[in-house]
Amino acid sequence: MRIMLTFMALIKDKETGEFIESLLACFAAPTILGLKPGNLINLRRAGDGNVAAAWSSKKEELLRRFKVDAFALSSRMTGEDSAVLLMLYKKELLARAIFAREAWAMLEPLGYGRCASSVELCLEHLKERLKQAERESDFPHEVGLFLGYPPEDVEGFIRNKGKRPLASGYWKVYGDVRRARKTFRTFERAERSVAMSLIRKAT
Repeated sequence: MRIMLTFMALIKDKETGEFIESLLACFAAPTILGLKPGNLINLRRAGDGNVAAAWSSKKEELLRRFKVDAFALSSRMTGEDSAVLLMLYKKELLARAIFAREAWAMLEPLGYGRCASSVELCLEHLKERLKQAERESDFPHEVGLFLGYPPEDVEGFIRNKGKRPLASGYWKVYGDVRRARKTFRTFERAERSVAMSLIRKAT
């Protein structure tokens, strides 16, 4: 925890482009390293109206460097607190995750069936469902499948309304606790490794 707090303190005053680069490198590390299909990253910094423009400017460079794709699920380009909600993903891994039998059985009834096995169309549909959720206060919890969470845990979360998990970490666990905790440790090591590397470079 101390390493991540040090990391956040280190990057908070960086120029906007460097702030975005550092944030993605650390918190999308599990996806960049191929450990999970996608990461949801909220690019936002209080009082900084340049975040959306800076992301647009650095996007191609960063995606090439990190070898990932990105999809903006929402964005606010104006005002002092511009923001972009990004799905950073590895296309092959994401396709494998969401089109797997158990995951697709959950997604198809939610309107994803018309996406014809296209990752991009599924992301477009998820974006529409997020917009609808803002109006109806009904968050599309299937987003967990896009992030590589086990379908049994996503289903358990929805069924139990997020209550009474067997364990929690990067997500709430309703199935295989041992496997989930092992995965949590793997993700945490990836993030901490990048954070430590960036801290060392700055000191």
